[in-house]
Amino acid sequence: MAGILDYINWRGDLTLAQSPLNEVDSLILANLSYVPFDSIVPSPWEEDSITLREASEAFWREKNEKDLLRRFSLIKMTPFSMRRIAETKRFGDMKLMYYQNSVRKEEHSQFSAICIQIEKGNYFLAFRGTDDTIIGWEENFRMCFETVPAQRKAADYLNYVGRKLNGNLWLGGHSKGGNLAVYAAAKARPQLQQRIQGIYNNDGPGFSKSMLSSIGYQRIKKKIHKYVPDASLIGMLLEHDENFTIVSSGESGLKQHDPTTWRVLGTQFVSIPKRKAESRFLSHTVHEWIYSLSLEERKQFVTSLFDVMEESEIETLDDFGENRWRSRIRQIRKGIHGNPDYRQAVKRAGQQMLEEFGKSLTAMKRIKKEKRVPRDEFH
Repeated sequence: MAGILDYINWRGDLTLAQSPLNEVDSLILANLSYVPFDSIVPSPWEEDSITLREASEAFWREKNEKDLLRRFSLIKMTPFSMRRIAETKRFGDMKLMYYQNSVRKEEHSQFSAICIQIEKGNYFLAFRGTDDTIIGWEENFRMCFETVPAQRKAADYLNYVGRKLNGNLWLGGHSKGGNLAVYAAAKARPQLQQRIQGIYNNDGPGFSKSMLSSIGYQRIKKKIHKYVPDASLIGMLLEHDENFTIVSSGESGLKQHDPTTWRVLGTQFVSIPKRKAESRFLSHTVHEWIYSLSLEERKQFVTSLFDVMEESEIETLDDFGENRWRSRIRQIRKGIHGNPDYRQAVKRAGQQMLEEFGKSLTAMKRIKKEKRVPRDEFH
């Protein structure tokens, strides 16, 4: 069945005037945020823009295909998809502007966003998900116990860009980027919220209960479109509304988080009625594990794990590449065992995880024995 690249081949020659923006387009635009456009796309403090076609040409004048493919990266294929998208009539002349990219070690923060003028008076703000930096992954984990800097920066970015532009706004992102898009919209001024036409959260994590019940979130709730694959784990983290679409993927397990594996039919994703019991079992267990730990215990676990990586001089996912991951894992284990505080925090989290898996396995055995799945047994 067709995927995103097939969609580009099929609809790439149609302008938005001929076929309006749809959910597949929103994912394609959101994924452009993963491309490192540093020194190519003008920053938020520059009154200038560049077409996607021009940006792609400038990017590939500087980059080497073999070098990009050699990297140990979860997002290394995005520049290749970008090049194909830039060649199309539908996307090539869209203007890119207000590109911001910030990784701050002292803040435990990784944030990037880009504004795309899809048509005159219509703009799509794409927020980058977790990149290859360890700081970015740490910030992802920190969402389990605090509001992270990237969320506040996303809100600031929307308010800043919203003041500079007149017209309709769409927001979107994949993974953490989807979470940032929703957070920014929920924290925006009421007048700015009214200009938002849609918010696309592609397998991004949820929020705290207090966030979901906030006035700002309630005002934009009906504008949110959330998509998760069957085996979603990241998109099912924390609390979330139940009105999400389950997307069919050509892959299995955690590989389904890669949006290029999502199946497309026409202008929509191929959806399925409900997630498999095994998928619900896993996400339910992880959810229960997180909430079995206090906020302080979550903080201690995450801080210990990433402090060890910093001490081991692990800065990007590429540090695990080229068969180095075994030695890196040994370094991490040695660092944890060598520090009593780290060891205690990780041990506590590990014990709780085993306990929650045990509870879930017991429940699954009971369900199979009774040959039924209670409606609210696993969410």
